[in-house]
Amino acid sequence: MEEPTFPETLKELLAELQKPYKEQIKELSKPFWDALAKESDRAIAIIAACLLDNLLEKLIRTSYIKDPQVRYLFKNDRILQTFFSKINIAYFSGLIPKFVYHDLKLICEIRNKFAHSITANLTFTESSIVQRINSFELRPKTLDKVAAPKIKFIIVVQQIVTLLGYWEHFLSKAKLPNLVELLKLNKFPFEELALTKDEIYEVLRGTSPYLKDS
Repeated sequence: MEEPTFPETLKELLAELQKPYKEQIKELSKPFWDALAKESDRAIAIIAACLLDNLLEKLIRTSYIKDPQVRYLFKNDRILQTFFSKINIAYFSGLIPKFVYHDLKLICEIRNKFAHSITANLTFTESSIVQRINSFELRPKTLDKVAAPKIKFIIVVQQIVTLLGYWEHFLSKAKLPNLVELLKLNKFPFEELALTKDEIYEVLRGTSPYLKDS
């Protein structure tokens, strides 16, 4: 009997992990779907960005080492406090693919447009917002000529919510080692590589003009 290939094994693993996740995705999306029935376009855009921001934070935290200090990276005025910074860190850390990175940046721009506009009745039909929505990689192309911009926005957001939530779920179950764990750097006898007193003095003599004649 042939051993299963890596793709087959991975496919089975993904299928197994998806079983308990289907209910979880409903809970993740509930605040967003609740907002659709009663909120304005402005509120929908801002709530969507908040939901994605939270999911990105969970994904990033899951990929980081288990250290209580990690939470401070996401506090006010810290490097991962903003939605945009989380998008960039997730992409450059290899946690999200380029097409999701592209669409998240557009969602961030749409969110900022709604959040900072003084126009009271701003909607998804505003030309600059429509242009961004029509640039989504994940938008359903078959709906380009028939669906309203808001519908396309909602569909893209829901797809990204599903992807981010599932990737975080998968990453938490996979328990992949980081570089320190992989190379066992915390257990490496670095003191054996330390310079002796004579070697340190030679380095200083070579780099400091004050020691060369002493």
